[in-house]
Order: sequence, then C-alpha cells, then structure tokens
Amino acid sequence: MSGCKKDPADHPVGSNAYVNTWILDSLRRYYFWNESLPKKPDLNQHPTVFFKSLLNAADRFSYMVDPQDPASYPPSNRNKFGFDYATVRTDDSNLIFGIIKYVYNDSPASRSGLKRGDYISRINGERLTTSNAGRLQNELSTSGEGRLTIATWEGDALKDLRTVDLIAGVILEQSVKQHIFQLDTKKIGYLYLNDFSPGLAQSVISNFNLFKNETIDALIIDIRYNPGGQVAEAAGVAALISGLAYNTPFITYTGNKNGGRKTESIGHSASSDHSMQYSQLLEASLGLRQLYLLVTGTTASAAELLINNLRPYVNVITIGETTRGKDQASFVIKDMRQTKTISWELHPIIYKLSNARGEGDYSTGIVPQHHVNELEYLPLKELGAADDPLVQRVFTLIQDGISTRMRKDDPKIAIDDIHVLTDSRQMQTAYDLLQTRN
Repeated sequence: MSGCKKDPADHPVGSNAYVNTWILDSLRRYYFWNESLPKKPDLNQHPTVFFKSLLNAADRFSYMVDPQDPASYPPSNRNKFGFDYATVRTDDSNLIFGIIKYVYNDSPASRSGLKRGDYISRINGERLTTSNAGRLQNELSTSGEGRLTIATWEGDALKDLRTVDLIAGVILEQSVKQHIFQLDTKKIGYLYLNDFSPGLAQSVISNFNLFKNETIDALIIDIRYNPGGQVAEAAGVAALISGLAYNTPFITYTGNKNGGRKTESIGHSASSDHSMQYSQLLEASLGLRQLYLLVTGTTASAAELLINNLRPYVNVITIGETTRGKDQASFVIKDMRQTKTISWELHPIIYKLSNARGEGDYSTGIVPQHHVNELEYLPLKELGAADDPLVQRVFTLIQDGISTRMRKDDPKIAIDDIHVLTDSRQMQTAYDLLQTRN
C-alpha cells in the first residue's frame, strides 16, 4: 500500500523526475508486467504521460489519479449527473438515438425527471449521429453541465419532446433493489446490485434474511450494470449465497516474481476489510447450489469475480451478454508517509485472478449460457420488473411454458439488430479495478 518510503534520490521534490522515479520504482516492485518496464525511460515527462508510456501493451486498465486534481479522475456523467446511457443505431443506420439505462436516486438526473428507458435525440443541441456520438458523450462526461433533448416515438421516427438542462451535483444512490416474484407455486428472489462498494455485503444481510424468511425457491442476482469494487464485498455476497465454510478456497492471486502466487479462503476474503465477522454472513446465508446471474458488457471486475469464483461450488447460470473481461486486481499505491511529498495515487494491474479450480483467463469476457440483449426489447423495462427480458428468460428456464413468456412488447421500432456506438457505463468500467489489500 505504501509506494514511497523515502525521497527519490537526486531529484528536486515536486519535479517530474522526482515523481516519475517513484512511479517507476513502484511499478518495478508491484506491476504484473514489471519485466517489460524500460531500463532508462525519460524521467522528465509529465507524470501522466510517463505512466502511460510504461504500461504493457496487454494492459487495458491501469490508471493513476491525483486527489488534489479533480481533472485527473476518469470522466463520468454518472458521477456528475447521476445517469448512464447508451447511444445506439439500428441495423440500417437510419435511426441513431440514446437510451437512458439507469438513473441514480436523488441525483441531478432524477430531479430533472429523467428515467430508465427515456430516449435521447440530441445532446447539447446536436442531433446524435454515428460521427458525433463519442465526442458528445465525452463532452457530457467532462463538463459540469449539459443539455439533453428527450424524444418519443411517433410512427417510425423520433419526435423531440422536451429539453432537460443538467448541472453536476451531489448523488445519493441506493445501490440495491429487491423483489420476490411468485411464479406458480415457486418464490423467486431478485436482488439488483449496482456495485461492490465498501459495506455492500453488510448492507444486504437484511435482504438475504428476508429471502430466507420467505423460503425462496430460486435467486436472481442482477449485476448487469455492476462495474466491480472490492474483493471483500464480492466474497461476502458469495458467502451469503452459498454458505461456504470459512476455509473454503475462493480466490487465487498470481502476481509478478515479487508478488508470487497466493490463495485465499472465502472467509478470509470476505472479512479482509474488518467490517464484519464471517459468522454474520453465514447466519444469513441461503446455502444455495444454483444461482441465476444477469450480466451485460458493463458487468466487470468484482462482478465477474462473483461469477467465476462461485462456479466450483454453485451452478451459476448466466443470462444476458458477454461481460467486460477484467480478470485482474489492484491495490492503491500512494505516499503513506506522515509528511507527503507525492500526491499521485497509482492503480496498476498487480494480479491475475483464478478460482479454486484454477480457472480464470476471461480477459475477453465471460460468455453467458443464455444470450439476451435487453436493447432489442424496447422500451426498457424497470429493473426488477417481471416483464424485463432477462428476468423473463430466467422464468422460462425455471419453468417451461409459463404464462409470462418473453416477447418483444410493442418495440415501437423494428429492431432486428441494434448496434451500440457508445456506452457511458462501459466507459466507466475501464477504471473500476478490482480492489484487494496488500
């Protein structure tokens, strides 16, 4: 966790060479691809340029930030305005529009009346096209304000309905949604998890106690937009699902020659943040041996860990789209001295991950057993709704021939094939590295 124990020699404090020497020394010790680091790089570059120049060609996710400089953080309209959206085009390219996928509670977006499923025709006054979609998303994610034009369908075309002016503000998010479906004689539990942020596992104990009291017959965990977070939280949720004993092997970290290889039990992983006792998780555990997981291309990092590392013990059935492909982990490297001289914090790839059977290597994503693209079933349904297409597919798997078969409910437009041009949530997953402890 401490990448700075003494001042880098022979360079003035605060100079590029001073900071870059610390960066290089830290990566030589911890970086997964440390053997590919150059022997004598140019230390006089700006630290962000220098850091990027050191990264291995196979590294898609390492980054660094300066907490004293907000501009150094990854751009995100989610963090500024409280919503995520995708820009899509239909197969014939005649229709290009945005779809709001998620709106955070008590955010600038929700206070402006935006909701899941709204269509966007313009951003900052410009009608969306294939050529400007990426630029407009970047403008929205880096600015403190923005304007959306919300549209509706009229015939086979979009009609502008109203404009919404957004100003960046505080976002208070409830990252868990729960529901229990009655499917004939079966009770199906549903839990949406927006991320694996600190304290998540402890916060959902009450949800699992409710599932336990209701004696549910099956469980759906919805991680379709979950970009990841903490190992401890993913392991904690895995424990609540499975009830595995403390010493059950759960995760193997493989690092460079300095880091070596180590395997952790589920109990050790789940309690590694010292926020709770593993016994608390076991008391609320459902002890399931089968689980339905809803996934998309924005399911990443700790969310993918939940899929892969439960598989040796639970029949994990995935429904949705291929996941992001982050089979790697990091921990924060920063100046831990009482008198700091370096403000940068490094988030480099340090470990590759595998489960108790040695299975990993999902850098191209985890392919679901049952493919369902929710964007082909417009308008989007509310998360946790019985007519959501991913939930519907679970129903058909649990009981063939039920009355609520999956269908394309009045899609307004003919969507035989839809192509995603940009996705604000997927952009964010590039920076949400799985966090472990040194």
